[in-house]
Order: sequence, then structure tokens, then C-alpha cells
Amino acid sequence: MRYFTVILLCTLLLSGCSEPLQENGAVRVGISQLPMSLDSRYATDAASHRVQEFLHRGLTRLDEKFLPQPDLAESWRHPDPLTWEFKLKPGIRFHDGSPVTAVDIAATLNAVLDPSKASPLRAGLAAIKRIETLADDKLRIELNRPDASLLTRLEIGVLPEGLAEKGHSPQSVIGCGPYRLLAWQGNRLEIEPVNPSGSSRIQFLGVKDPVTRSLKLVRGELDFTQGELPPHLIPYLQKQNGIEIQYHPSTTFSYIGLNLQDEHLKDVRVRQALALGLDRKRLKKALFSDLPELAETVLTSSHWAVASLRVTPFNPESAERLLDEAGFPRDKDGVRFHLTYRTSTNPTRLRLVTAIADSWQKLGVNISIESLEWGGFYARIKRGDFQLFSLDWVGITDPDIYRWILHTEMWPPAGSNRGRYSNSEVDGWLDAAAVSEDMNERAALYAKVQQQMQADQVYVPLWYQPVIAVSGPRVRGFRPSPDGSLLSLRDVRTAD
Repeated sequence: MRYFTVILLCTLLLSGCSEPLQENGAVRVGISQLPMSLDSRYATDAASHRVQEFLHRGLTRLDEKFLPQPDLAESWRHPDPLTWEFKLKPGIRFHDGSPVTAVDIAATLNAVLDPSKASPLRAGLAAIKRIETLADDKLRIELNRPDASLLTRLEIGVLPEGLAEKGHSPQSVIGCGPYRLLAWQGNRLEIEPVNPSGSSRIQFLGVKDPVTRSLKLVRGELDFTQGELPPHLIPYLQKQNGIEIQYHPSTTFSYIGLNLQDEHLKDVRVRQALALGLDRKRLKKALFSDLPELAETVLTSSHWAVASLRVTPFNPESAERLLDEAGFPRDKDGVRFHLTYRTSTNPTRLRLVTAIADSWQKLGVNISIESLEWGGFYARIKRGDFQLFSLDWVGITDPDIYRWILHTEMWPPAGSNRGRYSNSEVDGWLDAAAVSEDMNERAALYAKVQQQMQADQVYVPLWYQPVIAVSGPRVRGFRPSPDGSLLSLRDVRTAD
């Protein structure tokens, strides 16, 4: 692989005779795909979240410890378990110049709650019974049940009332964040600071192939990229003048999704066999320079609600035995059954899936790999159209993620329980954790959830991806964040 990469890099460098792009001081950021939507009511993919952070503000924001802090809100009161009252900060305006008022916040939240608008975030606000505006700068939220995670969910970007009442508008947005949308044409999305003092315009350029992104950095056609950079390219980049590489531990959880309704995968012994049949240590060392940290659950080891779980070992002998016990012996050709593994066309993902498929084929599980362009792939996964797939949970901060991905009520399209897991005991623990305001009680309940999730092998966990940030010679001062946020681009210094 390294030999192939060197040959490809040399070939592309020799053919890359174009002049570096000059963009009048804009910071040019290469990303593997552009956002699916800039509408804060609809986006769930990582690329959309990364860009929306610049454009939008919510009532609250999360600090470095993942605890909610005021953003548009100046303060709040919680007089009883079913009532929250908010007072807004004065003087905040939307990008069109209109003031941000309680009416706009109520309209945005009501739009998410409106079934006819089909927001994928609706389930997260299901505890809200009514939103009442008390004044231009005050509103009250009444709940139909206590919701311990409400403040975390109120980070949703606020839209002007008139825009919030309309349908999904993925490429047209008016927010109140530090940047406004300047243009989105084809594979280029550009934003500019509302207050230009000290900040540069930012161009997000869709460059799917990581080798091409690396070459564009070296040639000066890009200034920055982060994430989804194959580690075998890092030694090459380290040798290039002016290239700075930074690493940071990440909250991004990589996993293999399983359809628990499938005729083979509905048997927990089959799912456990697939997990035991993967040598994760070897995979991360061979494919990712041993940078990722092995994972067993969604939350990282530093999170207050993470459980202490056993480490899933590599044990192909036990995997073979479980598959036999599940009633899937090898046939005369050594094959037990066939599964289709869906992934995107991202080269790094394809290499990983190919290695996983090779491991499982040694167990007698025949794997067909189906790679799709990101939009088509993600649409199928969201609606549960798969047997196996690979994805990441990006920037997870709230332990109520387990409700979103495990509760029976969260089967698509209501939530992201895409494998259609169902366990009434887990549902009960999740329901109790969602309403408890006792942190110790919530931690104990989430520990039970994670232990049962592992026992039922709802996912095959892989690892926490590292944050790898690469800056070209024009850009200095970026600070990587564990959740992969790009907001530090506001503070970078450029050579122009």
C-alpha cells in the first residue's frame, strides 16, 4: 500500500502543473463531502454539523466538558420538573439584520416538532408540550415529562420565524452565527465572517479522495484538511515543507452496523461471532498507523456516564463454535452464508471494509461489498436498508444518544435505531435515565444500558478515530477539538 501510494503521489505531482489557486485570503478547507444540508432542522451528517457550527446559534451550547452553557440564552430558570424559562441575550441579530427574538426560537423548535415537516431531530424534542413566548426576550417551555437532556438538545440553530415556517431548504439559510453563507456553487461552499475583524473567509471544497486532498495541500491549492486522512499518507506529508500535522484524541466512535431483523443477524450468536472474528488491533495498526483507540461503547473513557465493559477479544475459534451452534455449518465449499456489506466510495472506508470482509470470510461468512456515493449510501442506511454497514458517530456528548440508537420507539424514521434493536428492559432504563435529574442515578442506568448493549452485540465496535488536522504553509494557529469541530478556523492566522 505504501509503495502504491508513493507511485500515485509522484504521478499526480508530475501531472499537477496547474498554478495554485489564489483566493484573496480565504482559508481553503478540503473535506471529503460537502454538507447534506445547512438547514439546522434537518442535518444529521457530520459534514453538515461541521459547517452549521459557523452559521447557527442555539439557546445553549456545550462547553469542553460537554455541559450545557448559555448561548442565545442569557439565563434560565427551572422552577419545577416540567417548566423551563429562558431570558435571551440582548442585541443578537440574524444575518439579514433582523433581531433574534423569542418568537424566532419558538418557531424553530415548533418546526422541528411539526410532524408534517419530518425533521429527523423531532424525537429529541418529544418531551416538549408547549412553547410560549412571554416577551421579545423571554420564553417558557413546558414539558409533558421531565427531560434531563433538554438543555443539551437546545443547541439547535435558530432560524427567523418566516424561514422556520417553511419547508426544508438545504442550500439556503439565514442564521445568527459568527459566519454567514456567501455562496454555494457545485463543489464549493463559501462563508464569510459577520464581523470580519481578525477572521478570514472560509471555502469548503469537496475533494473526496484523500490522496488528492494531500496533493492539493502540498501544491498550495488547499490550506487545511481534517479527518478521513489515511495514516499511510502522513509520512509523506511530514516531509513536505510548511505542512503542519496535529493529532488529538477524538469522540468519534467507529462501528459496524447490523440489521437485527436479518435472517442470519437476528441470532445474537452470529453477531457475537462476527465481533470475535475481527482482530481490531491488527486492523488499526495496518490501516491507521495504530492511531485509533479501541472502543467498546459510544462514549469515550473520560465521559461521566461511560460504563466499565469487558474488552472484546480476537478469538476466531470461539467465533467458529458460535456459528456452528447457531445452525450455520460450512457447506462443501466452506461457506456458511452470504451477507452484503454497504459502504461509501471513500477509499479509506473501502480498504477497511475489504479487510473486515477478508477476516469474516475466513470464518466461512461470504461478504459482498457494495460501495455507493455518499448521498445514496447514507439515505439507505437512514431508512434501515442494509445487512451490514460502517459509519461513525461523530462528536457524541450526551449519553441520551443511547435512547436515540437503542430504544424501540427510535426505529427509522423516528430515530436512529437503524438495526431495529428491541429490548423492553433497555427501553425502561432509557426512559428512566431520560427523566432523572440525579447524575449518579443516570450514570447507573446508562451503565446497565451499555452492558446489555454489549451482551446483545447491537453493534460491532471498532475504535475512536483520532482527530488528524493538517495545515498548509498559509495557515497557522488551528487548535484541534476532540469532537472534530472546525470552529478554531475562526482564529487561524494566514500568510496573506
